[in-house]
Amino acid sequence: MSLRPLPFALLALITSVSASAQAPASPLGPISPTTGLVLRDDVVRALIQESSGDRIHDGVQRLSLLARDSVDGYSEAAAWTKAAAEAAGLQDVQIEAMKDGPQWRATHGELWVTGPHRYRVTSYADLPMSLASGSGSFEGKDLELVDVGLGTQDADYAGKDLKGKVALSHGHLGATLRNAVVKHGAVGVVSSYSTPPWNAPHRMEGDFPDQVGWAAVPRSLIPQGMRTPFLFMVSDRQGRELRTQLREGPVKVDVSVATQEPTGHLSIVSGVIPGTRAGEEVVLTAHLDHYKPGSDDNASGSATLLELVRTYTTLIRRGVLPPPVRTLRVLWLPEFEGTREWFSHHGADPVRRVAQFNFDMLGASLTRAHSRFSVSYTPDWNGSFVNAVSESTVAFMNRFNSVAYPTRKDFRIGSVTGSRDPMDAHMERYSRGSDHQLFNDHGIPGVAFSTWPDDGYHTSGDRPENVDPTQLHRAAFASLASVTVAAWAEGPGALELSRLVAVHGARRVAEDEFRARRDLAAMPAAQVPGFARLARAGVRAGYQRERDALRSCLALGAPAEPVKAMVRTLETAESQALKRLEADGKARGVSLKEPSPDEAERRARAFVPRRVKGQELASFDDLERRASPESKARVDAVNAAMNAAASALREQGESELRFYQLADAVASYADGKRSVADIRDAAYAEYGYVFPVGALVELFTLLEQGGVMTRGR
Repeated sequence: MSLRPLPFALLALITSVSASAQAPASPLGPISPTTGLVLRDDVVRALIQESSGDRIHDGVQRLSLLARDSVDGYSEAAAWTKAAAEAAGLQDVQIEAMKDGPQWRATHGELWVTGPHRYRVTSYADLPMSLASGSGSFEGKDLELVDVGLGTQDADYAGKDLKGKVALSHGHLGATLRNAVVKHGAVGVVSSYSTPPWNAPHRMEGDFPDQVGWAAVPRSLIPQGMRTPFLFMVSDRQGRELRTQLREGPVKVDVSVATQEPTGHLSIVSGVIPGTRAGEEVVLTAHLDHYKPGSDDNASGSATLLELVRTYTTLIRRGVLPPPVRTLRVLWLPEFEGTREWFSHHGADPVRRVAQFNFDMLGASLTRAHSRFSVSYTPDWNGSFVNAVSESTVAFMNRFNSVAYPTRKDFRIGSVTGSRDPMDAHMERYSRGSDHQLFNDHGIPGVAFSTWPDDGYHTSGDRPENVDPTQLHRAAFASLASVTVAAWAEGPGALELSRLVAVHGARRVAEDEFRARRDLAAMPAAQVPGFARLARAGVRAGYQRERDALRSCLALGAPAEPVKAMVRTLETAESQALKRLEADGKARGVSLKEPSPDEAERRARAFVPRRVKGQELASFDDLERRASPESKARVDAVNAAMNAAASALREQGESELRFYQLADAVASYADGKRSVADIRDAAYAEYGYVFPVGALVELFTLLEQGGVMTRGR
């Protein structure tokens, strides 16, 4: 029997249906009763089993061989990363040149003690970070070494002649260079300083006697026309050995340093996994720069990005995942500087960037480095679906990896060569200190993955052997699970995501209400009326954050009506929470009526700052450096207020990174709708600290004068 050919239209329809049947389904589904994620269980297993912390560790070892804080080392790292990204399947991989400027290169650097026994103290060839970047060239023999102790105060130099000599110190480097070199004429410094202030709660001087700290000679410290000094970094043990020799008699040193300052540039490595929907992106970032070895910071983040790319492209090629809905934009760049440069070129691209994920210091061994794995929330003023996604991911990982031998082997996240450390991941309130802060400041919800603290942070102790492949695998999965939701959510999946956001939001606003009612209960009766406004602000800020998070699902394609219904539920719950606050006040027999505003309060309520477009990343530090002498009193008032806030938050047990660049964090609340008084209240909700409203008025006045802010109503 012969068969007649099928009509072309029918054949095309059958072919289309067949292709649709074979196409992989969306990785998103209803909230899983097993995992608590909006990813299908089979997708979760695929992300775990395909990704590898051992592969990431290989990348960490490779990058750790390069001194990425010099133009040559960074360029080599960028070229290697580009090739590795292409091999992993990333598309349109480019090395984008940043603007030209003075770079730094060292070709030689040695420090010798000349007698009574001649020996080499340190060498750039052996340990590049022993010669601080920015050091100037110098040749000198039999130079006297002078111990100046900390080297930060005038008293450290009393009765000591430094002219033409070398200072030995162990204090803060900026103050030492300013005093020893600029003020007292030393030709250079040998320092055993290794613990920056923000790491002091985790590592005190002398805890790790053989670590060498990472440093730079700031150009801004050296007056124009003065020769740039050299700065050698040695370990605490080496510093104490030199001081012991000095107690026995004079110590002479030979110094040989050859450096250059060529004009050149660093680069940004960029590539994509293309999405099916035009004009939408999810951005993934890791900073590629840092000293050698710089393993956890940040070879770990850079290598993890490569493994995320390889995992995605492999699963897409195998048909486990469809192509993403939104393009994944992957960036390796110099920290802060590179992100600012990227925004200067791409901030106005006709692209909607729905989320950013930052990978910085991911792999420290939790036991060896006394660390913990954390994922940050976005700031309260930038509420987003990414918070609920991160929360659910962290909860899943802890549930199935908190013991050495979990029952569900398919959900165990470990590596062949890694540890069997129990999982102990945490969600942390918004902290700054890496590139995610710049994306948030630009209005793009940014989340940071990190292991912090790290005993080897910014020292020679940050070596590959202190990076755990198991922790790298866990960081990779946390990233994959979160990024997959952001990049693949649409339609029904976006609706399921909004339901996840609603249930996690309910838990967060309950915590916000708990804090507000607890703090109100702790207030002396006389202070309750004045504090009540702040307690209410804390509750309102939490509910606003979660409403914003729900509305962010609309941009992913969630149906409007169900999301609006969830928003209305939050509004009802907010009203009830505020009534409970009022009841707490009445139960104490105290009126919650707010006192009449004074003049400072009235000024703050009338001042509505708005960030000037194009100035989203302007910093207070830059403005302070450019401030006129007439503005000095205002600058001093702002700095005093921020220092007082940092001290108070430190006393409350907050992480140092919570109040890093605190003036900029507060300035980020300016949206043209909040008054300075509103910003004071919102910042209290975020930080639990009451910023003096007068100092905030001065801050925003300075920002206005500097062209960073303008005024609203």
